[in-house]
Amino acid sequence: MDLINQPERFDELPEERKEILLKWISNNLLPIRSFNTHYTSYSIKRWIEDDYFTNGEFKGAMLAAGYKVQDKTKDNWVFNISQRSPIIMKLKFKGEL
Repeated sequence: MDLINQPERFDELPEERKEILLKWISNNLLPIRSFNTHYTSYSIKRWIEDDYFTNGEFKGAMLAAGYKVQDKTKDNWVFNISQRSPIIMKLKFKGEL
């Protein structure tokens, strides 16, 4: 796995950047029991409008937020996020999904 994709990258972020990312996850995603294979870590992180985070930083933040991963051997992870998550509903309403 490339360095940019490693979830440990989240731990290297300054506290302020960690908080921004965790707050975005908390405000925009909802957990479910099953995995949502429609979206990966790479596609979800691109929904963050106000800032840029690497795939690894985002994956680490999702772990820190308590989300589960379907297959950690892949570069782009699939998580247990709901189709009713606020960001998914917003993007569907805007016709962007």
